[in-house]
Amino acid sequence: MLPLNLVAALPEMGGSKIATYHFNSDNGAPVCEQVMNALVNCNRGVEVAYGADRFTATLAEAYSNFFERETFIFPVPTGTAGNGLALGAITPPYGTIFCHERAHIVTTEAGAPEFYSGGGRMTLLAGEHHKISPAALECGLQSHGIGNVHHMAVSALSITQATEAGVVYEMDELGALSAIAHNAGMKVHLDGARLANAMVHLGATPAEMTWKAGVDVLTFGTIKNGTMNAEAVITFDPEIAKILSFMHKRAGHLCSKMRYMSVQLLSYLEDELWRRNALQANGNAARIADALRLCAGVELVHPVHINEVFAILPPSLLQALRDKVTLPL
Repeated sequence: MLPLNLVAALPEMGGSKIATYHFNSDNGAPVCEQVMNALVNCNRGVEVAYGADRFTATLAEAYSNFFERETFIFPVPTGTAGNGLALGAITPPYGTIFCHERAHIVTTEAGAPEFYSGGGRMTLLAGEHHKISPAALECGLQSHGIGNVHHMAVSALSITQATEAGVVYEMDELGALSAIAHNAGMKVHLDGARLANAMVHLGATPAEMTWKAGVDVLTFGTIKNGTMNAEAVITFDPEIAKILSFMHKRAGHLCSKMRYMSVQLLSYLEDELWRRNALQANGNAARIADALRLCAGVELVHPVHINEVFAILPPSLLQALRDKVTLPL
């Protein structure tokens, strides 16, 4: 597999300079200039603490316009916090969350959903390219024993968009999964760590990707697309919002200097920064994938829909890269 921390140094065309290309996580990228300027500009004067500042006061309206309906938004500093809070708000201690077996709420978030729900569990489903199919969800629900007090109550479906393999759910897939979940009495959570990348890939609006597809609550990721430390839990359901308002504070995420998070989330929407950054990131990944396809022996493991490329490289290509740069262990 192509190492995620690979740094390839290749000669520039027509000269002897070395051009360095970083094939690394988008978490390691610098903060977008527009967002950094917004942070600097808000760093003046005194504001009311704990989300009562003038910047946070405009968040709900800005995101309601963005999603085309009333939206309740809760800023958090990390995606793990966002997923934990969102799922904890819709999953009781005796409930279970249906998700893909490779979802990062399972593999890389240290049990945050179980923690925030006070004891909820995961029911894991398989699927190609880390996607849950409607058939797999139906089968999982049928074998679970809905309503049986000897089993965890079916409470939530969590879908990652785009998946951990960088593959996007089509709109009809999202709608079908949501319909099955709602029919079973479950709420639908969308883990949108790279949601902007998925939206531009499909040409979908924020509304189409979320509540119009049956999503009840989502983790809205922005850090991987240009901000510093601002994600958001978003719901369109006022009852879920009431629960989140208390959980948000109790979990320690109602920051005293909330303006610095809120201004990032506001700047992210201005002049469609989210779209511009995602288009550029997706385009760069497509260029890398096209170049790899020209190399003999390279296998692309998953379709390249967003800014993630998973590839198996032949020994000869790996050696050529090693000749150009020392690979970190």
